[in-house]
Amino acid sequence: MSTLDNTISMIEVLPETDLIKIQDLAKKLFQQQKDDCPFPLKSREDIYRDLEISRKQTAAGEYQKAGEFLAELREEYGI
Repeated sequence: MSTLDNTISMIEVLPETDLIKIQDLAKKLFQQQKDDCPFPLKSREDIYRDLEISRKQTAAGEYQKAGEFLAELREEYGI
């Protein structure tokens, strides 16, 4: 059984009160924008700025092919 299947099967048997608690926790995690957050959320402006930077880098030839990048990751982590 996959992680997704396990998660869904656990959620299906939880009472409504527990589901609401889980939903509230998930909302808090997504809304958190503190510097210490391991998954900080970006504003729309930040995303557009990053996209513009990315486009300029690509146009200037400052990029790496995905296959090369993945090969380096596999080598680095021994995958």
